[in-house]
Amino acid sequence: MIKIIQIQDNELNGLLQKFEDAMAYVQNLDCPIRLNSYGYFLRLALSEIQSADLDYLLTRLKNNKDLEKNEGGYTMDYLSANNPKIALIDVIKYIKNNLPKTRKIKSLVFDNNSFLIADQNDLDFLKQSSIRKTLSIREFKARLKSRSFPDNSNLFFYVFNGQKDFDFLYNLPYNINLVLYFPEQSLYEKQFQNYKQELEKELNHNDRYRLCGIKYEPIISEPVRISPTLEKIIQRLDERSQTAYNGYLNESDSLLDELEYKTQYEIEFRNRCKCILDSNETVFDSLGNLVRARNLKPNDQIRIYPRELADNLLQIAVDSEPEIYGKVLEHSEYWLNVLEKLDRSFNNRELLYRKLKEGGLKVQSNTVDAYFKGHRKYPMYNSDLRAILVLGGEEDLIKPIIKSKRLYNSTSIALGRGLKQELKQFLQENTLGEILTKRNFSQETLSRFILESMPLLTISEIKEKEEENEY
Repeated sequence: MIKIIQIQDNELNGLLQKFEDAMAYVQNLDCPIRLNSYGYFLRLALSEIQSADLDYLLTRLKNNKDLEKNEGGYTMDYLSANNPKIALIDVIKYIKNNLPKTRKIKSLVFDNNSFLIADQNDLDFLKQSSIRKTLSIREFKARLKSRSFPDNSNLFFYVFNGQKDFDFLYNLPYNINLVLYFPEQSLYEKQFQNYKQELEKELNHNDRYRLCGIKYEPIISEPVRISPTLEKIIQRLDERSQTAYNGYLNESDSLLDELEYKTQYEIEFRNRCKCILDSNETVFDSLGNLVRARNLKPNDQIRIYPRELADNLLQIAVDSEPEIYGKVLEHSEYWLNVLEKLDRSFNNRELLYRKLKEGGLKVQSNTVDAYFKGHRKYPMYNSDLRAILVLGGEEDLIKPIIKSKRLYNSTSIALGRGLKQELKQFLQENTLGEILTKRNFSQETLSRFILESMPLLTISEIKEKEEENEY
């Protein structure tokens, strides 16, 4: 059974309608303005429950120039009250200032058989809010596989992403509760209506009538109206992703990891050193706490996670389970050998890039150059891997190598998170954890390593690396 816990907020609904009206206006101009990125911003705004994440989203939206660089040359003065960017900023500001979904989640009563399924980024926040019955997606997936949920479990979710989520949740043998805003609830109701219409096709089938002799009379209901912007982005999610919640079962990349607006920052320190960090990458502050790069600002003092430790993560897994992870290591070299062979065959990097692009490559040419330099164990996207192997005539290896990539990603995330937590533990408590001990670190050698490879640096300037951003 699925129950909707609706977040009733008329003021927010009014702001959302104003945004949709502005989107409809710019899409119906003589030279229509297409703002595909705004669907991502709206979807993420409805999913976020932390002020800091909504602040980050506002920064991303304000720096986004899709509207200003429109092909029709329309100015912001011309758009005036029909400016969708201002309308969307108002929506996100309202959610940030009032946190309706957060307040609704905090008001829920959890018994012993109730669990809130949360994004990894929200776990600490929710637990600090005294919501103890919280499971990460990874823990949720593990419990589903082991069938360790009690039969009468109540599972609470606060994100809904369309058909694939519906198909998965509707078939779970538990009580499902969805904490949703009005546009998200409409999206759910649309999926439920589609589901009933598919059932009615079966009920109207001649074979059924011949068997029972009773004609089925369908109940006519009004089509569910949903946010056009949200509908478009969900359609794109369905087209570009093979799984949604069922990804938790199949070890696939999560939708947010795959589709969230990716940003890189170029950071300069007072000692004139520079580095580039992904927006979701974490570093250590002066107290040893982990903070995301997107929350950094000038004058912050940070320690950067050393690459040489990160590069050893796969070897840790290989040493522990050579039969399983040996194949992961082999595949991590195989796809790159195929790419290098293609490079020699084409003898023209630009032509090779165009051919890969035609085959579904997502990344830019400078990222492909980074592939050649061995900066990544596996390509950024499955579509990149597929394009390389198809062009190299290695179609049969697509599925096994993608499987190895997923195993590598999940292992690296687990070990990487564990390693960072152990570094945090050492910085704050001066004690060694299991992973660092296995890497033959003593307290003395780790102290020296941190002093030399993770010095405390003060940020003098931080700016976006615009050309690296992707949707």
